[in-house]
Amino acid sequence: MKILFHLNSMGRGGAERVVSILSDAFCGMGHDVVIATEWYSSGEYPVPDTVRRIHAGPDTEGAGRLRQIVQRYTRLRGVVLQEKPDVVISFCNKANFRSSAALIGTDIPLIVSVRNDPAVDYAPYRVSTAIMKARADGCVFQTPDAKAYFGEKFGAHPRIIMNPLSPQFAQEKGFVYSPQPSEGIGDPGQMRRRIVSVGRITPQKNQKMLLQAFAEASRSATDTELLLYGEVQEKEYSEELIRLAQELGVESRVHFMGATDKVADELKKAYLFVLSSDYEGMPNALLEAMSLGLPCVATDCPCGGSAMLTEHGEAGLLVPPKDAHAMAQAISTLVSDPGKAVRIGQKALQIRKKALPQNVAGEWMDYITEVIARKKAGRQ
Repeated sequence: MKILFHLNSMGRGGAERVVSILSDAFCGMGHDVVIATEWYSSGEYPVPDTVRRIHAGPDTEGAGRLRQIVQRYTRLRGVVLQEKPDVVISFCNKANFRSSAALIGTDIPLIVSVRNDPAVDYAPYRVSTAIMKARADGCVFQTPDAKAYFGEKFGAHPRIIMNPLSPQFAQEKGFVYSPQPSEGIGDPGQMRRRIVSVGRITPQKNQKMLLQAFAEASRSATDTELLLYGEVQEKEYSEELIRLAQELGVESRVHFMGATDKVADELKKAYLFVLSSDYEGMPNALLEAMSLGLPCVATDCPCGGSAMLTEHGEAGLLVPPKDAHAMAQAISTLVSDPGKAVRIGQKALQIRKKALPQNVAGEWMDYITEVIARKKAGRQ
């Protein structure tokens, strides 16, 4: 079949990574895959040579906002009508809104995928959300909480499907976690327990709270250091974090590492992983750390991704969002008890089988086939 994905770009985000993995898997199954995006970003996720990439965004630079909206809608509609895919799959709120409007009056099946916290992404857009719910033939959610936000009825029979592991993590089956300290980043020759966080440097990820938690936990765990990996999206916020680390007196043990393409290699040197977000869809960084058998501490944030992945605290420690003291206590618990850290890591490792790309792609394909069949039956 021909599958057309629509999203804003293939830049380094969670939805983009999922589309990259799924497009590769679907091509491997023999399907024709097209990705229609609004723009090109720097450092995009790779797609197979067999996947066609189509620009579906506005052509006029500097056009007014209303004109751009009209161009985005008409361009996408034109691409869909020309390609005549068996199904369109869109990711994230704005792309979901565009695809829902662009496919009105066509009989092409549409599956939308809700990412992130719907209370953040959909509550401000009531009319667009209503159009999406009316036009979509199916919807893929990441968590039960996200599904529950929209009520019982959303299009036809929504499905919950977890994110797939990226190739570099799917291939790491032989790695065995060790609680032994590694050589320090800021103190060559010193052995440090590396506490690692991975995510964009942005208020959503609440690295401020993480710095406060680390400062509290490190008073007793003096052999620890905090490494933050991720692209700086807001320079002002990044500068605030640097000043906060200085104010807390931990600047020598907090390291802003920037973005890296070798996340798996860096996590394998870590003692534990920490997620401090205020809200998430399904946090890929947490999923990846767990897939290595790394003990994790995560905020139990909306819309339930951390709770789902950690089996509500059984395969990782959960703390309330924005609670630096609770996170500090969780970090201290794992640092002071390496045996417990190993046990939690072993429990976390069980996520691998569920998240292997071929397994997740299989779930998607089953759902796509079901939605197409239901749409076809409705025409008869």
